[in-house]
Amino acid sequence: MNYSEFHNHKWARNLGLALGYWEKGEYEKLWRGEQVAERDWYPGLRVMAAYWASVEHEMPLRLATLLRGAALPGLAGEPAVAARIADYAGRFLADMRELAAKAGRGLPAVVEAVAAAPLDMPPDWAETMRALQDESEAVVAVGAFPRSLLDRWLGLCARSVANYNRFLVAGATCAAELVRRGGEAALRDAVAATEGDFMWDVSRAFFATALPKAGFEDIGDLMELGLRGMYADQFFHSEPERAEGDASVRVSVLENCELAGVYEAVERWEGLPPRSLGWGFCRYCEVHGLATMMITMPPMVSPAYEREVSLGIDGSACRFRLTTLPADDMPRILEVQEKVFGAVE
Repeated sequence: MNYSEFHNHKWARNLGLALGYWEKGEYEKLWRGEQVAERDWYPGLRVMAAYWASVEHEMPLRLATLLRGAALPGLAGEPAVAARIADYAGRFLADMRELAAKAGRGLPAVVEAVAAAPLDMPPDWAETMRALQDESEAVVAVGAFPRSLLDRWLGLCARSVANYNRFLVAGATCAAELVRRGGEAALRDAVAATEGDFMWDVSRAFFATALPKAGFEDIGDLMELGLRGMYADQFFHSEPERAEGDASVRVSVLENCELAGVYEAVERWEGLPPRSLGWGFCRYCEVHGLATMMITMPPMVSPAYEREVSLGIDGSACRFRLTTLPADDMPRILEVQEKVFGAVE
């Protein structure tokens, strides 16, 4: 295994669970998900596919943002860098083949078909996903789910996973090249120059572009995705909420991280010290989380969000702290509306 199975390959576990539900004829669970442990969910095909499609929008944006901050927009295309990206991305596909072979039950053929075709997100991805959603709702309603339909979902999911990790590998390799050329300060400076833009750019990519196109348009859809989507890739939980004076504090703990796994592997292959690339993704995650809280928290509270520790910087499970204070925070709602969805006319 080239990349950490714990950090980078929860997709295989979830697709294996999907196959298991299908084999048992548990089509509602296959489609809508189920809690499988105290701190873990199988998200369901609909949520899982939409989540991976949104991440597939995020990772190219992370790469482009980092390179803009470094004033090296063409770095990933430089021949020596591009060759390493192709090598490391090929190692991820090799992992996918290995895990598919372990799972069996038709998954090897699905992964081989993905690996043999272009990984890029098709222009009609949203139309395809919505058509599959409609077809799946119809068959589940009558207690059916043809294997051919399942295989189409598995192929869609596997391609998304392979593609977003391709861009994630490119980001890690370019971060390593920045450190090679200018030390860790060059990487920090590139992130610092762009973190404010990324905070809202990624929110627009998720909430105004990818998720509506994927059929997650109303608040119920978004709550469904928010509750279970991250379980497609991660093991995480929230600690009990506690009061600190007038404030309420809740800490989210991410036990694994697909970014940390990829960056750790690239650090090793590039001969860099452990966690020397952590700043290249942890800070972007922090501002992404802050923007998400600003979007989702109701106007009767004022939110603050910060990283306490993280896998990429500290080598410990990520802990993100959300603090809310009672407030009349409608100005935040109006600011978020304008930044993410456009000005209200």
